This record gives sequence, C-alpha cells and structure tokens, in this order.
Amino acid sequence: MEKKFAEIINEGKKNGKTIEAINKELKEAGANFHLNPDGGVANWTEAEMAEGFINAETEPEDVKHLHDYMRRDPAKANTEEEVWTPEGHYRITFDEDGRPEKAVRV
Repeated sequence: MEKKFAEIINEGKKNGKTIEAINKELKEAGANFHLNPDGGVANWTEAEMAEGFINAETEPEDVKHLHDYMRRDPAKANTEEEVWTPEGHYRITFDEDGRPEKAVRV
C-alpha cells in the first residue's frame, strides 16, 4: 500500500472520520480498494469482477520447479520434454534409463 493511502487511513481514524469519508478520500487519491465498515479491506467489488477478475474453478496444483523435472523417470527414457517453470522455459533430454542428461533454456 502506498504511503499516501496509509496516511489517509491513519489520519482519518485519528480524526474520527467515518469509513465512508475515508473511502471517498482513498478513491480521490486513486486507490483501487476501499475499507469495509468493520475497518478491514473489502473483497472484490462487482466493478473489479467486470474488469476481468475470474474466480478459479479449482485450486491450482503446486508449482513445479526445474529440480522437480530433473529426476529419474523410466517412462521418459530416450525422450525430450519441454517444460515451463518459474525459472524459465527448458528442453530436458533424458537418457536410456530415464535420467535427465541436460536441461537447455529455450
């Protein structure tokens, strides 16, 4: 959160302003969030949903890193595999036993 937003909230609370008044100041300052009446930050608004936020239908699986692919797998013997990881895009070559020989950044 930008310091100006924190200052608006803190000064508003200190001066006894209503949540609505604080939210108005936040909006005028360019904030893309607002406070709930209980004082917390609100969830997604209908406008934000309309702008493109889409709820996930299922929980995403755990992210696989390059080291997760660099393990022996007999099913991958004598093959190449292209993978996208947080570290980058790689082409992994496996030997006749399914051991990874090399991973080349593509």
